[in-house]
Order: sequence, then structure tokens, then C-alpha cells
Amino acid sequence: MINKNKLFRQIHIYLSIFFLPCALLYAITGICYISGIHDDVGMKTNTYTLNKAINSGEERLTLMEFLKENKLKLPKDELITNKKRKSDEISIGSLHYSASIAKNDENSYTITTQTKSLLGDMILLHKDKGAWYFSVMGIGFGLCMLALYVSGLIITFFAIKRDRNKQILTFIFGCAVTFLLGYISI
Repeated sequence: MINKNKLFRQIHIYLSIFFLPCALLYAITGICYISGIHDDVGMKTNTYTLNKAINSGEERLTLMEFLKENKLKLPKDELITNKKRKSDEISIGSLHYSASIAKNDENSYTITTQTKSLLGDMILLHKDKGAWYFSVMGIGFGLCMLALYVSGLIITFFAIKRDRNKQILTFIFGCAVTFLLGYISI
């Protein structure tokens, strides 16, 4: 027969270890974002001017040709998107690396390449701007945090009886501070 207390501890330990990298990512990027560091931190941006008449609808093809001709990095084929950031700008690429073309006037275009830093990429993952794969990990992490806190409270409140009143008061105090600071912050 498996000891229930031991089973809860094993689940608690291995879930904590598995999700530790995800927890560190969310903690580091959350602190950075609250401190005013955003996804453009360390971003390398290069801007080029293209003087050429481009037929409507051929902007993406012209952008790809420009990147090839100037030996600039091409976005990975499987990650190429064709989205408009602004009404006159077309962007291709991924979160980490993208290239865009925007019309200045009749025969002038601005081409911009952007490469995000590792921290910038991590902040975008935190903000759920990446592919769905990491979103699944984030949801799993959130559910895991609920399970870890519930199991931790069960272990603490029911298995360790000697400081139960202090533990309950600490929990109530934490709830009060969280709600108060949340209320006065909105």
C-alpha cells in the first residue's frame, strides 16, 4: 500500500522540478516587464530604402527578392507569415526575426529587418505572442501551480499541526494584502 502523504510529496516534487524552467521564465520576464523592459530590449533593427515602382500585390515578392539580392537573412520558410502591421506595411517572419516593407511614396519603400534578443523572445512568450505550443505549456504551468499550491496547503494544514494557527493567519494576511493592493491599484 502506497503512503498517501508520500505520494502527494512525490507528485509535488516532480511537478515542481518539471515546471521549474517555465516558472523561471515567467518570473524573470514578469519582473522585467513590470520594471519597464519590453520585448524590444536588445532588438537589432536595420532600415533600408528601396527606390522602385512596385505593382500592388507584389510587395511580399519584392521584399523577398531584396533580402536575397542584399544577402540579408531570410525568414524560415515554415514561419513566413504575410501580415499587415499598419495599413501600408507588410511583414514576414516570426517573433524572433522579421522583415517588412512599407510604402513611403509612389516609387519609394522602406524595408526593415528586426531581430529580437533572447530576453525579448522570452517576454513575447510570456505575453502569449508565440505559436500555440508554448501556450499549452503555459496553461499546463498554470494548472500545475494550482495543484502545487492546493497540495502544499493540504500538506501544511493537515500534516503539520504544530504551527497551524500561524499558517492560517499567514494565509489570511497574504489574501488581505493581495486584495488590498489589487483594489487600490485599479
